[in-house]
Amino acid sequence: MTNSKVVVVTGANSGIGTAIANHFSESGNRVISLDLKSDSTTLLPSILSLYCDVTEESSATEAMSKVRNEFGPIDVLIVNAGVVPAWQSTEKIDIADFERVLRINLLGSVITLKAATKHLRSPGASVVMTGSINSWKGDPNIASYVASKHGIAGVVKSSALDLGKRGIRVNAVAPGAVLTDALRKRVLERNNNDASKADAYLAQLAATTTALGRIATIADVVHTVEFLASERSNAITGQLINVDGGVL
Repeated sequence: MTNSKVVVVTGANSGIGTAIANHFSESGNRVISLDLKSDSTTLLPSILSLYCDVTEESSATEAMSKVRNEFGPIDVLIVNAGVVPAWQSTEKIDIADFERVLRINLLGSVITLKAATKHLRSPGASVVMTGSINSWKGDPNIASYVASKHGIAGVVKSSALDLGKRGIRVNAVAPGAVLTDALRKRVLERNNNDASKADAYLAQLAATTTALGRIATIADVVHTVEFLASERSNAITGQLINVDGGVL
């Protein structure tokens, strides 16, 4: 993006969210992080951190109003806050945990988008939500996560139709496995903390499930988000863009 924009990122205090926020800030944009923790050691000092609980409508509404009052219309909204639950087979689903995942990943995204709508630059704003390849495919033992990410796909398509009348685009990035610290930790735990077995698992995963024979990196996701947020994707809306090395 060539001109400085007001960019709001939820869930920016860790992982991919941190990388997205820092990248946009390094590119000269005014970046605001909305997270449960309003202080962060991972974000650049140039990024303003505000408290926001995306599962509470009043919290999201207040945070978006603060952004608008201080910086003006929001040019880019990155709806990224979410959780990855522990594995649970269907017969062992914990209903309370299922509801928790849906509330954070799906309802939290809807609350965020709703709270931001009247503050988005019109025309011209871009909304990029964090979906997943589980927005279109299933995987065993994570029904709550798959359900939440399938829901994101529906929100993207419906909201793109609603907000397109105002010249606002809504898309989602849909990562597969991404080489993050969180992924490495989960793989280690599932391989009894044996690093060699974990590395072998990741290598096999890349070789057997992706066309390119590699797992996506955080940078791959960040660059796709940047594209969807930019004027270069002006004719793209209502889409989920897979970033997965070719899971076909």
